[in-house]
Amino acid sequence: MPTTITSAGITFNDATSLTSANITLADGAVTNPKLADGAVTAAKLGTTEQKQIAKAWVNFNGTTSPGTIRSSYNVSSVTKNGTGDYTVNFASAMADANYSWAAAHNFLSDNAVDCGGRQAPTTTTLRIKITNLTTYIDPQWANIIVFSN
Repeated sequence: MPTTITSAGITFNDATSLTSANITLADGAVTNPKLADGAVTAAKLGTTEQKQIAKAWVNFNGTTSPGTIRSSYNVSSVTKNGTGDYTVNFASAMADANYSWAAAHNFLSDNAVDCGGRQAPTTTTLRIKITNLTTYIDPQWANIIVFSN
């Protein structure tokens, strides 16, 4: 028979779970290395922590049209506008167009590479160019990450 102890609104049981609606834990009070799946969500994090999480990222093949997404978060598609010219389309819009982004890619025959913006970003898209400093190129591996409020 399971044992349950309740005192001052706190309940302990044999499964070593704790439930209460009125407890505030001090910083560092939770040290359990395994939290229940889904227990921590972005909505439960503080404002500062939410800004530290990537709002979108994508790994895609730039040699195909459209760009073939290998893996992504919050990216619905990658449009190939032309050689070395891509538009990343977000599944959910950014809070504003003042986000920060970074890109990296490989192009094995060139040592010098450049990734830059083609136009001002919007809340729903980011258009980038990829060059070898003089010519637009289509990399096999392109990676983009976006941080936003």
